Amino acid sequence: YESDYSSAVKQGRALSDADSNSYFVDDENSKNLFLGYAVAAKRLKKQLETMGLAPNEQRPLFVYLPCGVGGAPGGITFGLKQVFGDAVHCFFVEPTQAPCMLLGMATGLNNRICVKDIGLTGLTHADGLAVGRPSGFVGGVMKPLLSGICTVADFRLYQYMRDLLETENIFVEPSSCAAFAGLRYFSQPAMQKYLEQHNLIQQLPQAIHIAWATGGALVPEEIREQYQHTYL
Repeated sequence: YESDYSSAVKQGRALSDADSNSYFVDDENSKNLFLGYAVAAKRLKKQLETMGLAPNEQRPLFVYLPCGVGGAPGGITFGLKQVFGDAVHCFFVEPTQAPCMLLGMATGLNNRICVKDIGLTGLTHADGLAVGRPSGFVGGVMKPLLSGICTVADFRLYQYMRDLLETENIFVEPSSCAAFAGLRYFSQPAMQKYLEQHNLIQQLPQAIHIAWATGGALVPEEIREQYQHTYL
């Protein structure tokens, strides 16, 4: 569809509703899908345990999650808070031209406001995050759970992608690389205020940081090569 994510979802839902043998997986409003994403927290707990890492009050866990409409990062955050409680601090990362969850939660309007309503284009190279209107359901659930939201410029996505590939030989798509932007905000006043309010300054040397890489395994080789030579 030539229009944005919300329009594509609306049309996809209509097509599914017209077919009695079809089930529509709704990333905006499905509680089942939301709880499915939450299972990731139990898997992460096992992974950390095998590494000898157990998040707690003295060893906080910071998780940075790329955010589009909000279903995946919202479900993951919900699960992480159930498993790790106050020891985990979750931050969403969105493109500067499509920060729909930030806009929805900051205004309290959730899905009743779109990024275009405040003059943003909604256009971004982070195609998986190119969403103009957030999930109202997720925004409401996240209000007491989410630690913060930050934004990232498109050109940094390709920088992070190349850096990860060169240093770790791991490929993830540009959208996933938004997660790495979370660490850039540790020197910003807003983050310092958050750390002080939650008595986290002294614990930072022991902290665990996770950039949630969400995709890239199915990107064709020719597109990977194209990404590696994209400079904005």
